[in-house]
Amino acid sequence: MSARFTRLREGVFAASVWLCLALPQGVCAQEAAAPEQQITNLEQLLQSVRTAQREQQERNAAREQRFLRDKQQQQALLEQSRREFERNKNENQPLLAVTDANALEIQRLQAQLQDVVQDMGDLASTFREFSGDFSAVLQDSMVTAQFPERREQLQALASATTHPSIDEIQALWLLLQEEMTEAARIAQFDGLVVQVDGSASARSVLRVGPFSAYSDGDFLRFVPETGELLVLSRQPATRFRDAAQAFAAQPGTVSPITVDPSRGNLLGMLSYTPSLRERIDQGGAIGYIIIVLGALGLLMACWRLLFLGVVYVRIRQQLQHLQAPSQSNPLGRVLQSVQGVDLHDDELLQLKLDEAVLAEMPALERGNGVIKLLAATSPLLGLLGTVTGMILTFQAISLFGTGDPKLMAGGISQALVTTVLGLVVAIPLLFSHSIIAYLSRSMIQRLDEQCAGVLARSVEQQERAR
Repeated sequence: MSARFTRLREGVFAASVWLCLALPQGVCAQEAAAPEQQITNLEQLLQSVRTAQREQQERNAAREQRFLRDKQQQQALLEQSRREFERNKNENQPLLAVTDANALEIQRLQAQLQDVVQDMGDLASTFREFSGDFSAVLQDSMVTAQFPERREQLQALASATTHPSIDEIQALWLLLQEEMTEAARIAQFDGLVVQVDGSASARSVLRVGPFSAYSDGDFLRFVPETGELLVLSRQPATRFRDAAQAFAAQPGTVSPITVDPSRGNLLGMLSYTPSLRERIDQGGAIGYIIIVLGALGLLMACWRLLFLGVVYVRIRQQLQHLQAPSQSNPLGRVLQSVQGVDLHDDELLQLKLDEAVLAEMPALERGNGVIKLLAATSPLLGLLGTVTGMILTFQAISLFGTGDPKLMAGGISQALVTTVLGLVVAIPLLFSHSIIAYLSRSMIQRLDEQCAGVLARSVEQQERAR
């Protein structure tokens, strides 16, 4: 009996579990809330299941009724919406053509807008590119020294990222027109000028287009990086500076003035062009030796030319007064040496004349050999300097290679400068020696002629005496 009751309880528990799974959540919750010990037999369980089923059917029926009512309401709303749609459709039917036309117009305007935007983009890029290029041109222009504020204005135009406005385009056009106008004008303005020592002062500046600038007769160089005007450390010749100063002092008149067409590059190269003293220094010790020897030779040549010139003039004067010989010239001294000599003794007369002429020859030929030696030595010293300079050049090549030509410039400069100095010294010395030798020979020949004349007169007197 107890075993049957146990199986009965197990069956009732299984049926309760199945009902909990089959019935809705609310019923299961209620049954779960009810204590298990309240159902004690099958009758109670059956009655509970029937009650729950009946309640569930009632709830389902109520739900079905609500669904049907909602369905009818939705159907009515759908019909009402359809009627409203048809009514609106009939009302909007005349506006479809206008809508289509507007759509086509919108498409056309969009295409036109796209073209305009593309053109504006091309205009903007062209404007920025031209502004950048023109900014570089203005930076290199000497006119910027007179109008320094326009550089910032143009840089602002070139660095803007938005589309250019009409005002910006007009501003760029005005800057371009101003540059064109000022490039053809000679203007005088007050500007800041940097001296050679680095100090700056306000001075009156004369600008000739974008090419050259002057201040108080000094040539100026424009520095694009800083926008400053610098006084050239090495000025051109004095005549060019005087012409610039005279031009600035006489405005409105036609006057000559020096213009650098390279916009200061040629004048700037003056700083790198060595002067005569620097060229001589490049020759080194050999160059100074050549110059000293050349100066010595030229002084000696000048002294000999002056001496022979005076002697030549005195001899010519003596030729006009042969009967009154003077001690101030060689011819007079030669003629005086035979005074008191028996003219009938030809041999003694000949010896006296030869002695007198030989005594005068050293004075007339003095220094000719030294001048000739110096003229021959100068090219040899120049050749020595050339060899020395080439040795220095090859030493620089062996130490540093040929990558930097400036390292070889010192030796090459010495080689060339010494060669030039040797030739410059030798050429005038050769001409001087030739002239001096010619004068000496001519005067010695004149003395020989006069001696022969004295002998001829002696023989003539002897013939007359016979």
